Amino acid sequence: MPEVEVVDVEVAGTRGSPVIRVFIDHPDGVSHELCTKVTGLLGEYLLDHTVEVSSPGLERRLRKPDHFRNAIGQKINVKTFGPVEGQRNFTGFLLSADEQELTLDMEENRRMTIPLDAVAKARTVLEFGDKPKPGKKRRKKA
Repeated sequence: MPEVEVVDVEVAGTRGSPVIRVFIDHPDGVSHELCTKVTGLLGEYLLDHTVEVSSPGLERRLRKPDHFRNAIGQKINVKTFGPVEGQRNFTGFLLSADEQELTLDMEENRRMTIPLDAVAKARTVLEFGDKPKPGKKRRKKA
């Protein structure tokens, strides 16, 4: 289907009830109608599997070098297969990404370069504005 990008595919469920989840993107956004069309194209899998087609959501999984390049400037979370400089979980703003590595700007102006082949999982992080603490009401400024 033109301009539809398969962003990710997950296989889940049990042997008796396997599920294939397909996450798609499109320059004009992902609508219910587009998901229905893509599901129709995957008809042969519907015989033995449950097929779910959806957008990747606001917190998108990053897998390919292009995914990382498209996320430059955004806050991301990266989990590595093993320790990188003594750490396996990183959160920061993505400064750069290429075919080999990515660079994050983390807290306290700390920059971290992580080889792409060390990345086990990565996703964008959606940040909401400051939330009031439970039980406390914010006063409007006059």
